[in-house]
Amino acid sequence: MTTTPTALPELFGSLVFNEETMRQRLSPASYNAWKKCITDGTSLDISIANEIAESMKQWAVEHGATHFTHWFQPMTGVTAEKHDSF
Repeated sequence: MTTTPTALPELFGSLVFNEETMRQRLSPASYNAWKKCITDGTSLDISIANEIAESMKQWAVEHGATHFTHWFQPMTGVTAEKHDSF
């Protein structure tokens, strides 16, 4: 982040790997395949999923991330987390 936010609304959501970030970092073919997956419910090829994951990891490390959490909701009705580091 280039500036230091002084208020919570400026900070909240300021570092999100969002659609615009994906558009900038993914190849056009992968971005379009991801978009089609979201809008049409099509399957996402594993090579595209891997490109998205690698782009997200690179982006996170560039922003100072050293650890990540995979948070998921299994069919048991409770949540679970897996913590890891780069």
